[in-house]
Amino acid sequence: MQKLVIVDDDDQIRTIVSEVAHETLPAAEIAEHTSAVHALQEIESGSVDLLITNCHMPDMDGPTLVKTLRAHRHAVPIIMVSGSDDARALGELAGIDRFVSKHLLYPDLPAAIHALLDS
Repeated sequence: MQKLVIVDDDDQIRTIVSEVAHETLPAAEIAEHTSAVHALQEIESGSVDLLITNCHMPDMDGPTLVKTLRAHRHAVPIIMVSGSDDARALGELAGIDRFVSKHLLYPDLPAAIHALLDS
């Protein structure tokens, strides 16, 4: 069974992203976090197949989370979901695999999930 970690401090967006992920991979285990620090702890302590993260969050932003994972040589595929204009560039510099605009969750997020996990 595949395991996905979703982190976003916005409850509404996190719920929508989780619903889209569940529709895309009905059998997957999905862990939701409001804190990037908690998501990082989960990823470092176990087997995670995909991380979906927001960009701008209060405790640790998405790019810092991505840089930390990449510095620790975590090869987990990462999708950044954000409505921020600067998020794509920040995410790509940090090492994300895909970017999805919050305004284009359907059909872009399912396509990104499949692109990273159906290999």
